[in-house]
Amino acid sequence: MRSTVIASAVVLLALSPALRAEEPDPKATITKAIKASGAKDDGKPINMTWHDVGVVSVAGMKLDYTGGFAFRAPDALRYDMAVEVMGVKLKMIGVINADKVWGSLDGKVVEVTGEKKEYEQSMAYQLWVTSLTQLTRDKGFKLSSVVGKKVNDKPTSGVLVERKDKPVVTLYFDEESGLMVKSEINVKDEFQGWKEVLEEVYYEDYKDVDGRKEFEKMRVVRDGKTFIESKMSGMKSPEKLDAKLFEKP
Repeated sequence: MRSTVIASAVVLLALSPALRAEEPDPKATITKAIKASGAKDDGKPINMTWHDVGVVSVAGMKLDYTGGFAFRAPDALRYDMAVEVMGVKLKMIGVINADKVWGSLDGKVVEVTGEKKEYEQSMAYQLWVTSLTQLTRDKGFKLSSVVGKKVNDKPTSGVLVERKDKPVVTLYFDEESGLMVKSEINVKDEFQGWKEVLEEVYYEDYKDVDGRKEFEKMRVVRDGKTFIESKMSGMKSPEKLDAKLFEKP
């Protein structure tokens, strides 16, 4: 009888909301991250431009690339890339503008459809989420605290980001600095027949840039294997971007 009473008491203590440790407020975690990065928390949609130099691993090959990117929240992205494949230099352009997606390879432009289109749109959405500034303001986002993971041997706080008809994104923030250090999203991998896999993105090597903290290295691990390793530079947040950037190339 005594052991039964003790066991019941333990269960009650475990289930009592008043006695459990409070979960972190996800909005507070995001607000802390925005403040730590030095970004403007003024509620305005964000614009970003940057340059990227890196290596992408595809089909057993490591391909060097350079690229220029422009993003206009919430759903417009353009990238101009140069990549060398087996000695052949290729120029690629991708443009995502809401429901329209185009791709260009060495000047030949096509409208992107199907699973490729969904993947390209998810790229723009992920950029909107990881820019952070709208997560606590746009009521279309649902935020939940999740258990953090160790990233580079440091503890993190986790926030699950949900939005209707959009993929779930999980963000991880360094508990000490508050900075975003990792994101996770399920993507359909073109190089595996559009199989759905986990994509983990690591944001590393933060530097002071014009009063902001910007990561200079990004590492993408897809389905447990390194997919992209890149170095960012020239990150800017202009008030406006030329609308022509997001027209058919």
